[in-house]
Amino acid sequence: MTTNLPLPQFYSQILSTLQPIFDDTLPLSDPSTQSTLTSALDNLYLIQRMINSLGVFSENESIDEVGEKEIVFMSLNWVIGAAEEKGGLGGRDDRLSALQRAETAYTSYLEILNSYGVLSPEEQAESSAAASGQSSTPKDPAKKREAKIRQYKREKELRENIANSLPNQPESSSSPITFLLCLLPSTSNRPSVISASTGSTSVNQEDPDEVSKSTAILILRLLHTITIASLSSISMEMELLSNAPASIVPLSDRDPREVRREEEDNTWKLDRQPSKYKPRELISGNGRVLRPFTILPSTSDMSDRERLKSGVFKQSWRLPTMTIDEYLEEEQRRGNIITGGGQASYDAPTESELLELAAENDGSALAEEKAEQKRLKDENWARFADENKKGAGNTMNKG
Repeated sequence: MTTNLPLPQFYSQILSTLQPIFDDTLPLSDPSTQSTLTSALDNLYLIQRMINSLGVFSENESIDEVGEKEIVFMSLNWVIGAAEEKGGLGGRDDRLSALQRAETAYTSYLEILNSYGVLSPEEQAESSAAASGQSSTPKDPAKKREAKIRQYKREKELRENIANSLPNQPESSSSPITFLLCLLPSTSNRPSVISASTGSTSVNQEDPDEVSKSTAILILRLLHTITIASLSSISMEMELLSNAPASIVPLSDRDPREVRREEEDNTWKLDRQPSKYKPRELISGNGRVLRPFTILPSTSDMSDRERLKSGVFKQSWRLPTMTIDEYLEEEQRRGNIITGGGQASYDAPTESELLELAAENDGSALAEEKAEQKRLKDENWARFADENKKGAGNTMNKG
């Protein structure tokens, strides 16, 4: 890609397109945002190649030898790292690659600051530890908390000093991109800056030469503080991604037999691990739970929406599952469900009535047997009534 703009204005134009993304006014998941980010990164790498070919920076120089118009380009590697950190949303491998590029850019930014002696001794120690891949954050929780508080106070102080020293006095909470734009010549598409003192909105038309070199160094130190925190966050995220499963291969590139086998496995939610229990043996004969399981709602009463929802919002692990219908069927098989009752049970004849009906069939052996059973039953009841007077057992609630 070629451009007719001078290098400072070209850099300013790229930062202006990135400012809404760094201000979190555009969602990162939006394809148009990622497209803008990719285009901006291509231009940033182009500027990086141009600066390297021109030899703008040298290891033998100090910060005092850098011109006021060149010092802003020392932030280029930080902008590349921050932009790479916001990309890579295409999957695990894509995210890992983006984080690795961001880590490389951040490390290059720390190296150039150390080379030119921009940082204080404390900041230089943190920068050297981060550039060598060692965490500058202590392992001890108390010391780790103190280090984060110290880092937060330093960042807050730097932001306030930068906001007070810039001509248009932007908010101290503004993104670093806003501070960098104050060091560059304005472009036609430069976003407006809101003044913290008056609350009015104006386009930054100030000459960048009016911004002192000390203010530019404060901005570089602010970016250094942000870089230390970003490198720590990148390290933790890369460790998590390295332990995560690999990205899913498209179905078109996979073996049809493997896809069919996975579909068959997904129809049954039991873990395919060897176990001494069969799938149905989740509860022992005496009611003891043999292995964890989940009771699901009856599939016959679920709508398509509920069924799809239950297939999406579920545990990230696999557990043996059992629907309510299957659970009731298993309990009925084990004899733990009592049937009967209700109006049908009320209308059914009693045992005495059944014996009386059977005894009415005169002349049969079954009738004589039932008549004898009814006589013995009545006799036993009469004997019990004689031995136990009415109310004899009612000792608590007499009456």
